[in-house]
Amino acid sequence: MKIRSFLLVLSLFVNLASYAQWINIPLKTQASFRAIRSHKNQIWIGGTQGMVIHSNDGGASWQEQQVPGAEKLDFRDLAVIDKQKIILMSAGPADKGAAKLYFSKDHGQSWSIMFEKKLGPYFFDAIAWNQKKQEGIMLSDPMNGQFPLFLIKNGGEKVEEIKISSFPALLPREAAFAASGSSLLWINGKLNLVTGGSAQARILQSQDETFTKFQVMHQSIPADSSSGFFSISARNKTNYWVVGGNYLRLNENNIGILESKDAGKSWNKISNTPNFYMEKVLWTGKYWIVVGPSQSAAYNPKTKKWISLGETHFHNMLLHKKHLFAVGSKGTLAKMSLTYLDQLFLSEK
Repeated sequence: MKIRSFLLVLSLFVNLASYAQWINIPLKTQASFRAIRSHKNQIWIGGTQGMVIHSNDGGASWQEQQVPGAEKLDFRDLAVIDKQKIILMSAGPADKGAAKLYFSKDHGQSWSIMFEKKLGPYFFDAIAWNQKKQEGIMLSDPMNGQFPLFLIKNGGEKVEEIKISSFPALLPREAAFAASGSSLLWINGKLNLVTGGSAQARILQSQDETFTKFQVMHQSIPADSSSGFFSISARNKTNYWVVGGNYLRLNENNIGILESKDAGKSWNKISNTPNFYMEKVLWTGKYWIVVGPSQSAAYNPKTKKWISLGETHFHNMLLHKKHLFAVGSKGTLAKMSLTYLDQLFLSEK
């Protein structure tokens, strides 16, 4: 009986490793989602058709709503300031009325436009929110030879453009991808920005806490109009990962994964990485997780082993307490527990 029980448990672990699955959370909407953020027990998700999904209880239950007047907008990032205040970022051309920030002061019961650009090549890409400072930095596509940056201050009440004095010469067609709202990392008082769309994918970093001067930290990875770096995330104050690929070639990856162990000063390419387009990377406290519209995977830095998390349709994900929540196309919302991840890696030993 002991041998039989052991074999049964072993078989279960093998199946878990081979058929790793996220738990689907059914939604009524078929909107596509790329924005997901949390604060305490609040989780907010934004997507196309002006749709917003919200949980008050850490993902146990969900409510869906469409922001009035935003039916043609695509919310690709957001900031959860506190229980009452939320900012939604619409990504799209300014001359088509799509470069807007919506603000709610009453827990999403009502929304107003707090900031917008109507002229010029503005296209908002990402928001990096600092909860302690109660301030945020918003990134826009390049214009006038640099990436416009906006400071969101006073707890979301005011937006002003940062006057950049020194910025590296832009490459032709270089931009930041507004894919998962994670092309911008604010850490150690500096901004780290990842780009693509040109002949090289680059990593840029501000030289100080004023965000007025930037320098190139890495630019040796070949890219093109549909490929480059899409996401940057931090394990701690010195260890960062950057991931990407080609959004037109979901099941291959010539960009790979870069790692920095000195707060972004130098970067090295990681070998033996999964071969799919990666739209988001994050650190769980134990493992690195990467997701994309075709697949997802997890990496254990202690054992230096990858495990597949199965076929997915994800654009973005979030770590909230003991669960990963991922969002994607056609109303996709799914979760996976960290305990389940532990079981998957245990089965690989």
